Amino acid sequence: MAFPQDWRSWETQIARLIAQAWLDEALYTLLLNEPKATLAANGLILEDFVEVRIHQDRDAVPVLQGTQGETVIYILPLPPKPDDVTDEQIHCWLDGRAEGFPGGNINASCC
Repeated sequence: MAFPQDWRSWETQIARLIAQAWLDEALYTLLLNEPKATLAANGLILEDFVEVRIHQDRDAVPVLQGTQGETVIYILPLPPKPDDVTDEQIHCWLDGRAEGFPGGNINASCC
């Protein structure tokens, strides 16, 4: 699959995967060490010409970079789990019982 036409859907799927990785250390490690393969294993398949790089800063955002060659670089944000977000809040968001992304403006009263 090429980059999706619906970037909002893609970003939501990425956000869900990041939240799941905060709950699962093995998934976090896989995403960190083998990002493209881990994305593909979770239904987020990119073309061969796309290289995925991880950016771990707390304020990281997704970035799509072109190069002079045929490679496109997708910078995937993978920040550490925020200290002020509980596992329960993450589960609430993943289950659809809270609005806002964990670490952002999550509705903390969901659970």
